[in-house]
Amino acid sequence: MKEIIKIIRNEFKIIGTNIPILIVLILGNVGYGFLYNLLYNNNVYKNAPIAVVDMSQSNLSRHFIDYIDATQQVDVVLKTEDFQQAKQMLLKRKIVGFIYIPSELKPEIMRGNQVECTIYGSTLSFLDYLNISESVNFASLEINSELIPEMIKNLNAVDVLFLANDKAINIVSEPLYNSSEGYGTYLIPPVLVIIIFQTMMITMAMRMGIENSSHKKSRFQNPFKIVFGRAFANVMIYTVFSIFFLGLLPLIFHLPHLGNYLHIAIMMIPYLFASAFFCLTLVSFFTDGDMPLFIIVFMSVPLVFLTGISYPLELMPWHWKIFHYTLPVAPATLAFVKLDCMGGDLTNIRPEMINLWIQCLVYYVVAVIIWNRKDERKIVR
Repeated sequence: MKEIIKIIRNEFKIIGTNIPILIVLILGNVGYGFLYNLLYNNNVYKNAPIAVVDMSQSNLSRHFIDYIDATQQVDVVLKTEDFQQAKQMLLKRKIVGFIYIPSELKPEIMRGNQVECTIYGSTLSFLDYLNISESVNFASLEINSELIPEMIKNLNAVDVLFLANDKAINIVSEPLYNSSEGYGTYLIPPVLVIIIFQTMMITMAMRMGIENSSHKKSRFQNPFKIVFGRAFANVMIYTVFSIFFLGLLPLIFHLPHLGNYLHIAIMMIPYLFASAFFCLTLVSFFTDGDMPLFIIVFMSVPLVFLTGISYPLELMPWHWKIFHYTLPVAPATLAFVKLDCMGGDLTNIRPEMINLWIQCLVYYVVAVIIWNRKDERKIVR
């Protein structure tokens, strides 16, 4: 019994005096608890921007649109007759979906016939898709309760009984970009982009740990060349892995691919460089190569949220949005989803590309400054 007590005391002593273990215990438990509550604190998604393609242009269709716009879930930001315009706005993420109202809406209903209105939404974001469906179905119930009496006037007794169990406007859903509506199809593509970022950071952290443990003076003194050279080496390595992750794996597992491989390759250039410069900046703060590994483990799941794929960017508090715009993985994930999963082109990812190139420049300069000071400290010693 005494030996067991000694073992317990020794275990507590080791855990209590080991900084990395304490960080995992505190951040992994207390940190995660606060993190998830902060992320999901604003869990009611209101006023999601949508468009309506109104081919009817009738008083009835406008009345229907007013009902949709009155719901708290959505905000009708565009009314148009151009289907392609609405689709382009969805690609650019200016809207989360749109509703198509056919031209025969009013005449068919006045004849006592049912008319179908279609919801076009991206199931790459389930919460957006659900919000549109809820608001449109609510509006259809309201409009149906008003239309049924008008429809009955033009029907015989048999048709009236049939209509009692039917509705004037029937809502059908047309999922875009994830026609299988599978969770893997929705989640795997962005996760592949995140894996590239995480494994690059692990590799560079381990490389830094080897350098620090050897205590050997570097043969290279120019910080501009050191930062660019190390970054370029990692970019070359991860170009190969990017082909594996984003090209080969989707083919093996039959993931939908709607994008142009050249456009994806162009997008990956600033992403890989920004990630490499960011990783060099981060790992240079640590003398222990294992420390960044704990940060990566802690940030693995939050990274999925911060990309704006699994959780709407509009719901994020401003302080979380800062991470979204300053981590290379976030705009790159959005850009890849737009290109590969939604069939967009380079014009659709212009904001993300600008963000990534700015990060390239900023993190390169910061990394050079840090490495220069690091070399100066070595000289002083």
